[in-house]
Amino acid sequence: MKQKFLYLLMAVISLSFLLNPKAVNAEVEVTNLQEAIDEEIQVFGSAGGYDEYVNKLKEADLSNYKEDKNKVNVYLFRGSSCGHCLDAVVYFSSIVGEFGQYFNLKSYEVWANSDNSDLMQKVANKLDDEVNGVPYIVIGNKSWSGFTESYGDEMKEVIKEQYDKDSKDRYDVMNKLDSKEDSSVAGDVIAVIVILLVVGAVTFGIVFARKKASQ
Repeated sequence: MKQKFLYLLMAVISLSFLLNPKAVNAEVEVTNLQEAIDEEIQVFGSAGGYDEYVNKLKEADLSNYKEDKNKVNVYLFRGSSCGHCLDAVVYFSSIVGEFGQYFNLKSYEVWANSDNSDLMQKVANKLDDEVNGVPYIVIGNKSWSGFTESYGDEMKEVIKEQYDKDSKDRYDVMNKLDSKEDSSVAGDVIAVIVILLVVGAVTFGIVFARKKASQ
């Protein structure tokens, strides 16, 4: 009986690790603008019909572009070999000269990385969006599904709008994912685990006491 209880205890503890929300994003992989450019060149460099886009990426001048915590984060969820995602990367690389001092590009490939895909869904849920494909782009509390050049002016406007705010007043959706709302989920999971442990211990005590009394 003791051995069975130990197995139950080990199973519950293992379950707690599996259900811990902090472990969900353990394998999330983010790439910066240069890395995203390199990946797109690698994927589309040998594909036919994309020479114009690939050449634009190769000619992109990022010499004065640096990631900075004081800049606005632009989140780009994309898929490898996605043509419209390529368009988005080309666009952001093209505005570095004019707007590079205002934003960081954070790119997440979602087709080959399930944790990145889960993160995209969490972000969409937080913003009350329904995401059916990529690219999915988030700046502040604004988002865009897909990409066309017509989005460009609005995106730049939102980047500048967020940048001009005091850093503590900026909306960054990734920070919102770690809010009390998500912490409450972790609390609920822990509460369930504690209840299971207590029930298991009480059940074991009752069975053991009855067995001892019957001897």
